[in-house]
Amino acid sequence: DLGNRFVKETPNRTSWLFYVWGHSYEFDDNDNWDIIENFAELVGLKNDIWYATNIEIYDYVKAYEKLQTSVDKNIIHNPSAIDVWFWHNNETYCVKGGQTLYL
Repeated sequence: DLGNRFVKETPNRTSWLFYVWGHSYEFDDNDNWDIIENFAELVGLKNDIWYATNIEIYDYVKAYEKLQTSVDKNIIHNPSAIDVWFWHNNETYCVKGGQTLYL
């Protein structure tokens, strides 16, 4: 149900994190591989979903935390090497790694 909500009811995913955690042996033990197979079919191969490892998520959060903004929030500088996406005034923006964005 949560997978369906994430895929179908989320018009703007820039701030959503859907974290899947578990062990494959649990599917063997419970004989319910169909659950993860159905989930993978539901969320797989989507152009607007970022599929990331734990370290990629950690690095991204750290890059987001390092964004530097002007007092009026119209200038955003990204000192990291990672592109960072954010939502501001109902618009999605990306400030590339090492670049400054003027809104």
